[in-house]
Amino acid sequence: MSAPRLSVVVPTLNQAQFIGQTLDSIIALGYLRTEIIVIDGGSTDGTGDVVRGFGDAIAHFVSEPDKGQADAINKGFRRATGDLLAWLNSDDYYLPNAFEEVAALLGDGSEARLAYGGTIARTEATGEDRLWPAPPFDREALKSRALIYQPSAFWTRALWEKTGELNIAQHFTLDWDWFLRASAHCEFQRIEAPLSVYRFHDAHKTGSGSPRRNEEICAFVEQNAGAEWGAAFRDVAAQLHKLGPGLERLKRLGLFRLRTLFYRSLYKQHGGKVKVALSQLRV
Repeated sequence: MSAPRLSVVVPTLNQAQFIGQTLDSIIALGYLRTEIIVIDGGSTDGTGDVVRGFGDAIAHFVSEPDKGQADAINKGFRRATGDLLAWLNSDDYYLPNAFEEVAALLGDGSEARLAYGGTIARTEATGEDRLWPAPPFDREALKSRALIYQPSAFWTRALWEKTGELNIAQHFTLDWDWFLRASAHCEFQRIEAPLSVYRFHDAHKTGSGSPRRNEEICAFVEQNAGAEWGAAFRDVAAQLHKLGPGLERLKRLGLFRLRTLFYRSLYKQHGGKVKVALSQLRV
């Protein structure tokens, strides 16, 4: 019996400076039955030339306008023929041997399974790397915390088919929403070690800190974790412009333990939810 096929969808838009490393990292996984599908939203920066330079290593490449990242990923998975699935954004990349760590946990793809690992958060401007180990799986916590690092997650076709496609109305919580829906069908399997590099740069969508992003996160948490959690997130989001710098200042002064005194009303009202909200709204 042949080994299961791995399909990796790469959504991209104007990421010519990064996508070559992304594609190289998929090929470097060394898994012979790998299908790479690149869905480009109509780049104008030479992304297409980079992709075409990989020749037959790319199973499918299309460049056309779409309705956003979720739409592009859905298009890719409709084309995918793999038993095991993943998507990798075109500014992230896998670490060597990443797939070896999870393949044994996924089986042949016929059962609903998902395996995930940690990631290395890389800030391009400073060259700083931070290790983010994979947290333990907790479905209840997943309602208020994005616990799964998307570039370090792999799953089976059976799970994708049971869960359904990404919600194209979501632009910032699309992966978080899908993981939460998928968690209704199986327990996720954790590998604490990092499997990918998650890159932050000037054009990085998640790191934009925009009001639109914060509103989408607050609405998502309110819908899934409940009104109290939603209120905590909204109150933190409303004060984020001063709360974030204020907490950083307390850290520098060695006074972080006094944060509940400096922001007494917020912590009194929401308690530990403040810390969670800060971790999700700040990047």
